[in-house]
Amino acid sequence: MRKYIIVFAIGMLSSGLMAQSLSKTDSEEINARFSKFLEHTAKQEFEQVLSFLHPKQFEASSSISMKEMASLLQLLRIKLEIENVKVGKLSGLTPQNTDKYALADYKMDLKLTLNEQNKSMANQIIGGLKGQFGAENVTYDVAKNIITAKGDKNVIWIKEKKLGTDWYLIDFDPKSPQAWKSIIPEKVLTEAATKAR
Repeated sequence: MRKYIIVFAIGMLSSGLMAQSLSKTDSEEINARFSKFLEHTAKQEFEQVLSFLHPKQFEASSSISMKEMASLLQLLRIKLEIENVKVGKLSGLTPQNTDKYALADYKMDLKLTLNEQNKSMANQIIGGLKGQFGAENVTYDVAKNIITAKGDKNVIWIKEKKLGTDWYLIDFDPKSPQAWKSIIPEKVLTEAATKAR
């Protein structure tokens, strides 16, 4: 649930990020990916949205759960909205051989509107959001069946030669920088954690 929620949150980011220490081409490519991601998210084309994630994320069982949750959201017709998005900066991270990395940060409000058919899932959704955003940043208006979450988030974009010419997304928590060491070199994760503070 945690990983699934952040995928859609990231999808609503503006494509107007300001680049720091990235080439013009890299910045344009990442911004183009954000734009496509936004388009698919707005249309609730979940399978396309998930295609922006780094493929190795799907090797973990939690990623399988993420796919299932995406299908469930669509099946149950839970309305998802992203509001008050404030994009921070896009910063280049030290390349490793031919692989490139960039760190992005943003703030956003996530809103899920439930209905009579799916409101029984409220506690499950709230639990997942609290794990991702912190309990103090999640509220539930029972009368309106609206769950909201506010958060400051980070993401790392990755461009690996073996994956072709596209940039792929990794949800990044600077408090647990080694979470993706199977995908991103520890040196890059440490650098990202320092820049994200």
